[in-house]
Amino acid sequence: MHRSQVAGLLMIILGAAILVLLAGFVLSIIMFILQLLAVVVGVILVLGGVALLLFGKRFWRRGTWGWTRLVDY
Repeated sequence: MHRSQVAGLLMIILGAAILVLLAGFVLSIIMFILQLLAVVVGVILVLGGVALLLFGKRFWRRGTWGWTRLVDY
């Protein structure tokens, strides 16, 4: 085998070993990002629900959207 082939094979084996060893760490980072996203979406939904309960239809009727004219209030 040529020297560059041996170096390439060693790099592949070393890279695969590092990925296997750090798989738990990478997965924990991905899970943290997904949990953070779920928390943000949950907070937005809760705040939207509170706003809808407090303001009701008058909050949504303020806008001049085209489709609101078609709905009979």
